[in-house]
Amino acid sequence: MDTRTDVRELVKGLLSKKGDMRALADSDSLIISGRLESIDALEIAFFLEERYSVDFAQIGFDQNQLDSVDEIVSLIDSTRVSS
Repeated sequence: MDTRTDVRELVKGLLSKKGDMRALADSDSLIISGRLESIDALEIAFFLEERYSVDFAQIGFDQNQLDSVDEIVSLIDSTRVSS
């Protein structure tokens, strides 16, 4: 499974737990729009740390970086480049 698909599946799962079955485009806002909450951002962060070795202690945690599938994938890609 590629990174984008992996992230999309995680996000869809979080939305599904909340009963949100609306369509999801990769550019759709997740947190700012209210579709996901701050606690969900933490779950995404834990996932990124475990699966993709994203080190938030090093780069800092900004939930705005987790506001869409596109932004999450971009964050993963940027940490791969700087590693």
